[in-house]
Amino acid sequence: MTGPSGSSPVRSSGLSTAQEAAATCSVTNPGSYYYHRHDYCLNGLEVTYTEFNEQNPGEILGTGVLTVSSSATLSASSGQWQESLTVTLAKATDLVEDLSVGLTASCTASCTATTPNPWAGSRLLTVGQSASGNVTFLATPGAGLVSNITTSYVLNVTQPGTIPINENAPWSNPRQVRCDTTFASNTSTGCVIPSIRAQLILPLSTFGAAAATYGWAENNLIDHWGADDNPLQRLASETAQKANRTSTCGSGASRPFVYLDATVPDDSCDEYPFAASYQGGTNGGLCADVVPLLQNGVWNFYQDPNAPAVTFNEPCVRGHVPNDDNGAAGLALGRNSQSERVIDLEKFDLVVTA
Repeated sequence: MTGPSGSSPVRSSGLSTAQEAAATCSVTNPGSYYYHRHDYCLNGLEVTYTEFNEQNPGEILGTGVLTVSSSATLSASSGQWQESLTVTLAKATDLVEDLSVGLTASCTASCTATTPNPWAGSRLLTVGQSASGNVTFLATPGAGLVSNITTSYVLNVTQPGTIPINENAPWSNPRQVRCDTTFASNTSTGCVIPSIRAQLILPLSTFGAAAATYGWAENNLIDHWGADDNPLQRLASETAQKANRTSTCGSGASRPFVYLDATVPDDSCDEYPFAASYQGGTNGGLCADVVPLLQNGVWNFYQDPNAPAVTFNEPCVRGHVPNDDNGAAGLALGRNSQSERVIDLEKFDLVVTA
């Protein structure tokens, strides 16, 4: 339709977004977010630009479809991370020939988008062209505090020569980023996606009898602590951890742990659930006491001759584990809590591998 004296129609524009639930970041799931504990990405979020005839608001004069993709990797030792963003004009119809695109990012809680725009101003795109760049977020929770952060975005789209109705298309990351400064031994901030549960992975090839004992308890004892359906919870207090060890392996146990150095050189008492978990600290007299031995490449478990027969209904295990394996596994648990930013009371899984 033409206006007076054959002039071009007076045009206006509107925007809408189409976003799916979180799934996989792939071309088969456009508009979906995908998450690991330390990263997230978005593929093909569609933003539809529509031009209307201002003299006849119900008449659509053309459309443009833009797609947004992004990816970010979080740091376990910094509150700063970058997110790369790409906006592409995927298709256009009728009177829409090119679109001017700008983008602004922001974040909540103790967070600032220190570089809120992936590119300066606006970029004019024709079909098939893209605009790309990085935004930077910085989380600054106070000492010993936790911040749950939502990142948000606004895409600004205009068509040269139009009068916009609503040129902004906003959206937010459906899952929060959590940043904390709660580790006394590491004062730096670290960030993760907390909705993805952390795993403690202990290979038998590295942690020997310790990993074997934990895996045996997870698979065989009644509570299956550490399994996906019954995770452990980190206990951050070192004082409480020490008390748990005393209760299970030390003087607090109603039945003493009797060392078997002739069978297990440099024998030690290795408890599971861990003393550094809220599930730890059970009276050692109630535990199953087992002797793990690697024989012909297979871990076999034997009854401790000084303990009651194992019923598999015990709430804990005390393994006869060489001290080196015991200590190495304990260090791995501590390092994993920091690298995965597992905060106090947070759930985590145990995975024992070959």
